[in-house]
Parts: sequence; structure tokens; C-alpha cells
Amino acid sequence: MFTIQKTQNPFALIPVVGRISGKVCAQELSLIKTALILLILSVHSLKSISQVDTLKIKHKNYPSISANYQYGNIMPTTDFVKGDNLLGKPMQKYQAYTVKMLWQNPGYTNWQKIYNMPYYGAGLTIGDFYNPREVGYPVSAFGILGIPILRWNKLELYSEFQFGIAGNWKHYDSISNSKNRVVGGALTVHLNLGINAFYHLTNKLDAGAGISFVHFSNGGFERPNNGFNIYSPSVELKYHLSGRPDAKLVTKPGRLGRSNDLYLMMGYGDYQLSDHELDTNYFAVGGISAIYFTQFTNAFRLGYGTDLNYWWGLNALANGTPGPYAMENITLGLLVQPEFIIDKLSLVGGIGIYAVHRNYGNFNQTYQRLGVRYEVYKNISLGVNIRAINFMLAEFLEFNVGYRIRWMK
Repeated sequence: MFTIQKTQNPFALIPVVGRISGKVCAQELSLIKTALILLILSVHSLKSISQVDTLKIKHKNYPSISANYQYGNIMPTTDFVKGDNLLGKPMQKYQAYTVKMLWQNPGYTNWQKIYNMPYYGAGLTIGDFYNPREVGYPVSAFGILGIPILRWNKLELYSEFQFGIAGNWKHYDSISNSKNRVVGGALTVHLNLGINAFYHLTNKLDAGAGISFVHFSNGGFERPNNGFNIYSPSVELKYHLSGRPDAKLVTKPGRLGRSNDLYLMMGYGDYQLSDHELDTNYFAVGGISAIYFTQFTNAFRLGYGTDLNYWWGLNALANGTPGPYAMENITLGLLVQPEFIIDKLSLVGGIGIYAVHRNYGNFNQTYQRLGVRYEVYKNISLGVNIRAINFMLAEFLEFNVGYRIRWMK
């Protein structure tokens, strides 16, 4: 026996099927696909990029493995975390065990020279919120990019970016887990932004310590979806399987070709209304963006543009059912979008303001964009962004395809 979840999406080709005795629903399958895209883009593309300039020349890569332990604090951003839970007290502490497989080399390609010998790879984390009955022990799989900030004789300081998927949650259930309104579905996005320092104990062994911000949410795919926000110190041991690459061998890439780009993007997503977080209606949002970029350095470009979207649920009725199709569902945003360039991979940020919005009013509400995109063929790219407001509340996951018109400087 199963239930069908309604989706207000006139262009959907496949119906959204509900849960069947514990199996994930179509929305969660979509999130799995999203996370796989993120993982593939952040790991496979980095490894393939590292080979682009050297297909005919064999260079030594330096693999390493590491074990990381985090013990941090959960930010009290929800009633559930503050104490409205079965524990009857605030949830304050978070611990996690992580293993990583990493690669690094002394700058065989231009992007590695630009970022001064970064490391990249994949990781697996098991988390513990000290509330297994209501939260479980989430397991994350993610891609990793570590960019050096400073290097001394035996001490190195890196920024580290992790992006992937987390599962194995005890998520919200109206009967068995009704107080957990933080995680609404079986899967979430795993995001970790941190600073790590490593000290060379031997030629192959490093001791590390750092601090990071960790975020779990599902991008508005399935509500309730307040998410967890954590700041966490960590310690780490890293073992270099083939010794370590010599940073002194990295050469400067010089000034590479730069461009001005007009980027045209079509985006689409499904979401649930935050005002009706416990209903089962999904709504579609789709639109177009036009962004003009100027590249300032080998690694950075900045864009200015507009977002025009149609939200099928913007004028939903008080009971969460769809309202009529109308012009009032159209929103217009003005945004600034910085991007970091890693060959064909772009790390996307952005902050905008809704110039026209039925519910927020005009020029009253800012929004944010965070994601990745990869150039799959010539000037065509595919990507995924998390769209949010107030830097905390996810609105939807924005799947997108884009086309770039380029003028070299």
C-alpha cells in the first residue's frame, strides 16, 4: 500500500511517488542524483582536470589517507535543538569520525599552479548528535578540495571545502518522530567549510588541527527542513603513501588568458512551502538568468545579472493547495555572483535581492546562491545550486543548464 504525493508541476513527465514501506520517494531519489552530481563534479572532474595538460607525460601523483575527529557545538537555531525534543534538554554537542582519500602533486597543470598545489579527493564521515533515537547516526560521502593559504618550513595552513550527501538519518515522522522538524527526509546535503593546519612530523606523517562550519539540510526538497548548523574544532592525522610533493617545485602560471562572459542559464527545481512545512504538496519553480562576468584574475571572476522565475506555489491557498496561474507568481531578482575557476569547474556563490516578489515585497528580501557547475561541452555547462534566504533557510535546489558567450580580453 502506498500514497501519492501531489506535485504542482505542469511540465513533470514522471509522477512523484510516495514512500513504499520505508523506501525513499521520488523527491529523495532526485536528491540522491543531486548529491551524486556534486560528488562527481567535485572529485572526478578535479582528477580529470589534473590530467588535461599532461595526457602524454607521466607525472607522479602523491596519494594520502587521513583520519579526522571533530568535537563541536550545535548552533541553537531551532526549538528542537534548544530543548523541544525527547531528551528534554538542549542538544549542544556533535562529534564526527572522518576518513579521507586525497591526491596532491607539485603543479602539473595550470589550475594546480594557480592554487599553489592544492589537495583534492573524497571522504566519508559518521556523525553523532548524542540523540540517536530522534536523529540517528548520519553518514556522509563528499568531495574535498583543500587550497593552501600559507606555507612555512614544516607547517601548512589550508582552507578546505567539502560538498556531498548525508544519509542514515532518523528524520521527521508525524507519528514516530514528530519533534524532529530539523531533518524532513532520509537524505540531506553535507557542506563543510573549514581552516586546517598541518605540521610535518616525518616525511610521510602530518598532524593537523582545524575548525570548520558544518551544515546539513536538503535544500527545501522535503519539509520540515530547518537543518543543523555546527561549528566544530577537529584534529587529524594524515599519512602520505608515497611521500609528500615538494611545494618548492610549483611554478607560477603567469597571466593566463582572461575573458568577459555573458552567461545564460535555465534553472528548475521542486520545493515545499515553508509556511506549510508539514503538508505533502510539492511545487515547481523555473526560470532564466542572464549574468555578465568580468574575469579579474586567473582564479576569480565577478558577475552582475538578473533572475526571472515563475513559482507555481507562490500564491498557494491557506491550506497549502495551489492557487491560480497568474503573473503574481513571477519574481525578478538582481544579483552579484562571484565565482572561483578551477579549469572547467566553477565554484558558484552569489547574493541578490528580490526586486519583484509577491510575498516579500519589492526590494525587501535578499537571497543567496551556492553551488557548482561544470562545462560539459564547449560553452555548455551543467550545475546545481542551493537557493536560500537569510543565509540559513533553503528555498530550493536549482538544477541548471547554461550557455556561455565569451569575449577574450
